[in-house]
Amino acid sequence: MMKDKNILITGATSGIGRSAAIALSKMGANISFIARSPEKAQELQKEIKLASNLEADSIIADLSSLEQIRQAANEFKKKEKHIDVLLNNAGIMNTERKVTVDGFEETFAVNHLAYFLLTNLLIDEILSGTDKRVVNVSSDAHKFINRINFQDLQWEESYKMFKAYGQSKLANILFTRKLSQLYENQGLTSNSLHPGFVSTSIGTQNKNRPFFASLIKLASPIFAKKSDKGAETSVYLCFF
Repeated sequence: MMKDKNILITGATSGIGRSAAIALSKMGANISFIARSPEKAQELQKEIKLASNLEADSIIADLSSLEQIRQAANEFKKKEKHIDVLLNNAGIMNTERKVTVDGFEETFAVNHLAYFLLTNLLIDEILSGTDKRVVNVSSDAHKFINRINFQDLQWEESYKMFKAYGQSKLANILFTRKLSQLYENQGLTSNSLHPGFVSTSIGTQNKNRPFFASLIKLASPIFAKKSDKGAETSVYLCFF
């Protein structure tokens, strides 16, 4: 089913992305992934090797930097001529407003701009693949906001964590729909998904609001799905 398919995954060293990478490798897929930490990348490569006896390829890049995204895309192109599935999975949720090296609000930059730029940089390789699939991990958190706030896209006037996160997830959905409109006649399948409430690191690493981080850590074991379960929809959309 997925044997010898080329799959590129972002945010693969933890949570849903990690579980998806391991599950897809067990199906025989050739896994490449983009990671910020070389140490975590090596750990995942070992896990994939142990689970599937396959070698996974890692590309080190910080997806909050547009330049590093471009470098990552170029590095991938040097190694592979096509992508069967691009799984855009990386995501963050900041309790306080942060700005990237490019001057963008970080939640929007990592959760949407990275998806947008990486997909467009690799669109020729995706269209050259057999499956021609783009899978964007979104969230029903888009309900936190009714529309994209173009008047204050960077949340400079008033930063609200859930609305900023929700806006980035709404952008994922709109981007997914636009991809389908643009490339459907070339065989591209573009899907976005809500993985559910999954026990991941999102929201737990905010040192500025320790109470919020602690609340998520306490609630996750009771209400959240394990990452393996949360990755099932992503894995399904990679081959359905």
